[in-house]
Amino acid sequence: MLRTIARLVPLLIISLYPAPALAQLSPDALRSRVEALHDAPGTLIAGRRLLNPDAVAHFLEARGFTPPWNADAIVEICNAIRGIDADGLNPSDYHLAAIETKTTSEQAAIDEQILVTDAVATLIDHVRYGKVRPSSLDRHWNVDPRAHAPALVAVLAQVAAHPTSDTIEQMKPDHFIYRGLRQALARFRQIAANGGWPAIGTGPPLKPGARDARIAAVRQRLTVTGELAADAPTDSTYDPILAAAVKKFQDEHRLTADGVIGRSTVDAMNVTAQARADQARVNLERVRWIVHGLDDSFVLVNLPAFKVYVIQERKNVWESRTQIGKEARQTPSFIAEMRYIVFNPDWTVPPTILAKDVLEGMRKGQNPIARKGLIILDAQGHAVSPDSIDWQSVTPRTFPYTLRQPPGPDNALGRVKFIFPNEHSIFLHDTPSRELFAADQRTFSSGCLRVEHPLELAATLLRDQDDWTPDKITTVVDSGKPETVFLKKPLPVLIVYWTMSVGASGDVHVARDVYGRDPAVLRALTTAACPEPCRMAAVPSTLR
Repeated sequence: MLRTIARLVPLLIISLYPAPALAQLSPDALRSRVEALHDAPGTLIAGRRLLNPDAVAHFLEARGFTPPWNADAIVEICNAIRGIDADGLNPSDYHLAAIETKTTSEQAAIDEQILVTDAVATLIDHVRYGKVRPSSLDRHWNVDPRAHAPALVAVLAQVAAHPTSDTIEQMKPDHFIYRGLRQALARFRQIAANGGWPAIGTGPPLKPGARDARIAAVRQRLTVTGELAADAPTDSTYDPILAAAVKKFQDEHRLTADGVIGRSTVDAMNVTAQARADQARVNLERVRWIVHGLDDSFVLVNLPAFKVYVIQERKNVWESRTQIGKEARQTPSFIAEMRYIVFNPDWTVPPTILAKDVLEGMRKGQNPIARKGLIILDAQGHAVSPDSIDWQSVTPRTFPYTLRQPPGPDNALGRVKFIFPNEHSIFLHDTPSRELFAADQRTFSSGCLRVEHPLELAATLLRDQDDWTPDKITTVVDSGKPETVFLKKPLPVLIVYWTMSVGASGDVHVARDVYGRDPAVLRALTTAACPEPCRMAAVPSTLR
């Protein structure tokens, strides 16, 4: 009933305060208004600044300045604007209040036509490609989702031909991740509106079989989000039914599903429903940045999930745990193209590790050269003795040598590496530090991505290529000799930062914001929309 009333409000306003009929609006008047905007681009329309003035002008010009929106169309567009809240965007960004204000003069009606046009263009642009420009938050981001997008003028013409809220709805991303996050947003908002869930008090870890006053709050908490059935026992004993619900919760939050309610589990339970709704909004925006450019097959690395996936023909065919960069050496988000695989690689020490680990270690007498089995090479490729170098005086800028670790079981890259050339020198690789995969928060590397089952990844990527069977891969690795294999078809690699994601079956997984990147996106989403020249100004400089 409330939705029906909301849809009727604009129509009631229009009927109570009838605007000049569309047929009575002069194209010359609309042309004059648009030309005046060209002469003074900062001119406000009904107190609002246009967000896509060029698209508005070109669209209206292409129509010969014939007004495009009648009263029914405006009602439908207002409904679509209000509905954008379900996508985590702000209806107020799309001139809603100004459009719904009564218009009693030709000038006001002309301004309304311009505002509606700008609202439609901006709304579709935001819901397809994101309100926030990712490069304004992260200088490493190297993909413009609008690069190959249809012009907004064409999109406006499409909506004007069929001006209904359904037409706009069909222009939204149609991907299971996006649909799942929308559902999660609605669910968390409803839970928050109903009072949220109880907080769990601090105390020692709770294990199955324990009796504790906090168990009642845990039961209530998991009942609200559905891990525990509403008719489950309500006593203060940690029974097997509750243990199964806790394990499900832990799995959903990318924690070790051991049933022990320790600090990490309590912290995850105590994140509020409103905060989870905000997290869904943030990740809907991140999905908009890439979803329209997704190929059917690619490698996806989700950093806060500590997972790598192989997607083939839109199906998840393989996945594994990863280790990512430490907080001080964060792995960036970007897109590149995997071109080849190297078995039994050697490792050339990159500049960051040279400066912070090797040179510092040598000055402190820790001797990482010997500990890591590094070979020092001069410009001609000749080996140099560590004793011939004055480690106290050399700096990263003056160090004239290359440090290389030969292939072997202790090589930092393990038995295989996967190369997708990029400016960050980031790649996927094996690691001898296998025990670290057991941790929940796997921020251990210097930026590169360590894979738990790298030979399985190689076999998956080479499955249809020549005779690269798992047995052949094992034979090549066991030989200890380096061998490079180029992929017949380069494969996109997407390194994303999704702290909330959706599986193909619709299950929602939540991860900790290990690099603290969510607040900047949320702040930019919450900031009022503005024209292109001020987009950077909408984000505080400290976040860039």
